[in-house]
Amino acid sequence: MSDTPKRGRGRPRRAGADEEILTTALDMLRATGFHNLTVDAIAERTGIAKTTIYRRWPSKGALVAAAVAPLATPADGEDIARGTEELLRMLGEPDGEIVEVLRALLTPRLHALGDDDSAHRTIGALLSRYMLLVDR
Repeated sequence: MSDTPKRGRGRPRRAGADEEILTTALDMLRATGFHNLTVDAIAERTGIAKTTIYRRWPSKGALVAAAVAPLATPADGEDIARGTEELLRMLGEPDGEIVEVLRALLTPRLHALGDDDSAHRTIGALLSRYMLLVDR
């Protein structure tokens, strides 16, 4: 009986691929905005197959949510407002696909503010600012 771990089926995972995909997605999101960002472009830039990306994140929205998640841990209300405005500006014109990203972006901020009425008002104000930003 062997003590070596049994290798799974298929090709072994490329070390650092997840981080490379998320970093590239965030860089491209900043450069092009949500609507111009494509999984095809991320796959091309990273050299990682599109099927591999979709195996980890089922949609572009899920991928972007994962990419912006580390940015969603601000220290105080001022950081929350500034950081959320920057991230919302990257998302651009709202549509159904962005809801997934907004949920990932705003949930940690809501928890950081405390789950009370003032936190909900702050999040509402940030969303209102977002709507004003995209109307420009």
